[in-house]
Amino acid sequence: MKNISLYTAIGLVAISLAAHAARAEDVSTATAPLPPGTFTTSAHSDDWKIANALSAAPTTIAEHASVVDWPANPSDGMSQGRVLRQGNNGWTCMPDVPGRPQHDPMCVDKTMMQWLTATLAGKKPNIDRVGLAYMLMGEARQGQGAALAEDPAQVKDWFYVGPHVMVVLPDTAQKALGGINQDLSNNLPYVTRLSSSVDATSLWVVPVAKGGDRIKEEPRESAAEANVPAR
Repeated sequence: MKNISLYTAIGLVAISLAAHAARAEDVSTATAPLPPGTFTTSAHSDDWKIANALSAAPTTIAEHASVVDWPANPSDGMSQGRVLRQGNNGWTCMPDVPGRPQHDPMCVDKTMMQWLTATLAGKKPNIDRVGLAYMLMGEARQGQGAALAEDPAQVKDWFYVGPHVMVVLPDTAQKALGGINQDLSNNLPYVTRLSSSVDATSLWVVPVAKGGDRIKEEPRESAAEANVPAR
């Protein structure tokens, strides 16, 4: 009877592990293009969200960055987001914003996080230095000043912005962004405000590829691999 109980327990554990493996999410979909007609969602595993979030920045930044999930209500501030991975280089990466027709993870430095947190809360960011962010998977936007649609399937026109970096300037230098392009559709650098609040400050978005395009980080060949004499 003892052997039968032992074999039964082992069998149950094996079934449980098999069921867990069957439910395991394919992390490769974290960076693969979304199927047509589908939208980003927060219904993913932590491993999936981490892989997705880290794809936003160069490896030199992503490999030591913290990963934080978006809070249920972004206006509550990113401090309410759940930490998925602790980093140590001052950068924070977030997975896709739900309800978009393409992946749009983001990695930000401390200054850009300050700007983002204040902007989402409708407060003045009070920026005193340059801040930087990466969105190397690109993003899809509804347009300048457009209110976020409750049902993304009802949005007729999405503006697809290619892989890009974003720069926020100190409050005292905001005038330097005057006269810069504000058209999201021409693949050129543009200025945007993510909030209609009177305290909102502008963000400079600099695409490094066309909307819908991907860029790939490839290791540099060694001198031997490239058949180049070493110096």
